[in-house]
Amino acid sequence: MSDRVQLEMAEARMLVASYFAAKRSYGPVEANKFLAKQLKKLEKTYGKKSDERLKRYMRVVADTELLVDV
Repeated sequence: MSDRVQLEMAEARMLVASYFAAKRSYGPVEANKFLAKQLKKLEKTYGKKSDERLKRYMRVVADTELLVDV
């Protein structure tokens, strides 16, 4: 696994936890706005199309690593 993949997976883990916390606290609409804002900010660090990669990694994390129902 390359360094970029490892870093993006780590970001995805943080985003998943933050997204579900925001969804519980503020609802899905606000959580989606929060996620979009964070992905746009991270695009400066990880480059173009990083939002697609991060969303894909977020799905992997949510499907395989979360221990709670969301």
